[in-house]
Amino acid sequence: MNKDRAVTYSLLAHIRNNGTLIKGPLDIFKPLVKRVISLMNNKGIYSGKSTMEIKKEFDLIYDIDIPIPVLNNVLRQIAKDINTNEKKLFEIYKDNAFSISEYTFLDYEETISAKESAINDIETLFQKFCESSDFEIKNSSSIFSFIEQNKFELSKYFSRDTSSDKEDFTAEAQFVNFFRKIPTVYGQIKDIYIGSIISGFIMYNPSETEIDVELLFDTNFIVGLLDLNTPESTHTCKTLVEIAKKQNFKVRVLTDTIEETKNLLDQKAKYFDASFLQRKVYAEDIYNACDRRGLKKNDLEKIADNLETELSKLGISIINDQKSKNEAKYSKEYAALKEYRHSKISALHDATAITHVKRTRNKNIKEFEKVNSWFVNNVTTGEELTFNSDNKYQPEIINADNLLNILWLSNPQTKLKMDADDLADIGLTSSIAFTLNRDLPKSKIIRELDDNIHKYASEDLSDSDIVRIATRITNKQLTDIKELNDLAQNKKEEFVRRLEEESNKQKKLEEHRHKRLEDVLKEFTEKSEAFYSSKKSIESNEQIKDKKLESLEVTNTNLREKLIDSKIKNWQRKSILVLLGIYALIGIIFIIIMFFNSWNVEIATNYITNFKSNFIVAFVLWSLAALLNVFGFKLVYDRYFNNSNINNKRKNIKLE
Repeated sequence: MNKDRAVTYSLLAHIRNNGTLIKGPLDIFKPLVKRVISLMNNKGIYSGKSTMEIKKEFDLIYDIDIPIPVLNNVLRQIAKDINTNEKKLFEIYKDNAFSISEYTFLDYEETISAKESAINDIETLFQKFCESSDFEIKNSSSIFSFIEQNKFELSKYFSRDTSSDKEDFTAEAQFVNFFRKIPTVYGQIKDIYIGSIISGFIMYNPSETEIDVELLFDTNFIVGLLDLNTPESTHTCKTLVEIAKKQNFKVRVLTDTIEETKNLLDQKAKYFDASFLQRKVYAEDIYNACDRRGLKKNDLEKIADNLETELSKLGISIINDQKSKNEAKYSKEYAALKEYRHSKISALHDATAITHVKRTRNKNIKEFEKVNSWFVNNVTTGEELTFNSDNKYQPEIINADNLLNILWLSNPQTKLKMDADDLADIGLTSSIAFTLNRDLPKSKIIRELDDNIHKYASEDLSDSDIVRIATRITNKQLTDIKELNDLAQNKKEEFVRRLEEESNKQKKLEEHRHKRLEDVLKEFTEKSEAFYSSKKSIESNEQIKDKKLESLEVTNTNLREKLIDSKIKNWQRKSILVLLGIYALIGIIFIIIMFFNSWNVEIATNYITNFKSNFIVAFVLWSLAALLNVFGFKLVYDRYFNNSNINNKRKNIKLE
């Protein structure tokens, strides 16, 4: 990834975190477009035949692709914001030609300069980390490509782009994992991550229409929800369930998923006392969670027994879809999964869930916002499969992290009360786990190595040695596990010696890394602290300016409402005047009749009675009565008491 794009991502995160005037999804991109217009103006460009010229500048400066329809929408909003009756600073015409007149936008120049410096420092730090850790890197900017991975995952749902980078990001994942406890570094990484997710929103146009959505949870999601994965995974699953319920989604699980989860927990309980290495290699393993929580074998069995009750407490309903299960047995998904899953039962479970989703949708769907059913998993092991061969349509399966990202994106005012830092932690942790778990040896091979260590090397290796060996396996620096197991069977002393060598390698590497990074990290921290001090000052000034603009916006809104109220009252008063006019007309006719009948009421009454039989007189009297009823009383009622009529009038009032 180009470093310019990393700076752009970091800037987008800054704008979202500090912009109080962000009302809609495209408001985050306004400052970036305003800056492009300003820079073009500074270069002496005062007009253009097409907004494509602005797009080219935007793409060049920020290294992200903004679609023309989106850009035109943002440009029109900017023109509306900055132009006045007295002066037109920027105009976009019907044929998409444009003109710029003395427009300057310098609000983020200091921030951008600080971000550029931070990006360069992260790249340098990554290079030093790799040099001190025996990681070979082809390009030191690959750390930004690793952070950006989730954006391309989301593009599957927005733009239907299914291309993905298959590069091994083990070094990059280890770098982010290493610096997670150092806020000055990790804070910068999280900003880039959040910005990359926000940039994906350019391709997403959420609908305001609400539909009934069903989330069908997979076994791995249930395991995460029960806090039997990593703490971050549990946070992801619980957050998604909470948000889903707030959004009135239906949260469900198949009876087959319940059975699969129980079987998994029972199997883990069965091998509980013979899995030391396995729990160190696989950070997401249930055994690892048991160590963290202090759970024993009987605790796993108890969780399995009470599974339905725990899910019920969380508001998750259990459904038995036998029809989908029967259909799944003959599906292409089941045929593919039988070759991939470790058992036919597991393959049929996943195929049943996918078939259920298809039946609920009832048709292929192109737009994400129109999808009414998802099979939600919590995969971090590289096992996620998709079966929709035609990438024009939405897949049936979605990862919990991706769904959380999209729900967060579609609520720019953070209606979901989900903090950006939490979202970054969730996404980055998932990326780290996915990268480190991908291409790891199968659990059967690790279990065999665990058994061999227990049989032949338990007296020679400490727990710390085994942890270091596990680290080298996770980092893919120790890959010939099968050969090691063969060595244990034939040359036990050589097997022990080899393990000791691997442990010593890792110990020396960690000591060397600490010494190499200490000075670099100290320098980075000092620069970061200076940056954050400057950042707080900039943010304070921006917030003051935003509050003033917001106050002005509120004042203008209040003034507009007062003007509309005034027009509504005038409109209503006119109905009273019409009613009074009708009464005045009737009164004048009555006065004329009284005048010609010497102001005698009895004579006037007889006069009117005698003329009732006259067709013309009867018609006039009927017309007056109708006028009074339809155009008088009804007009007053519609304008004072008919709320629908009043609201329609309010919407159609135009203020010059």
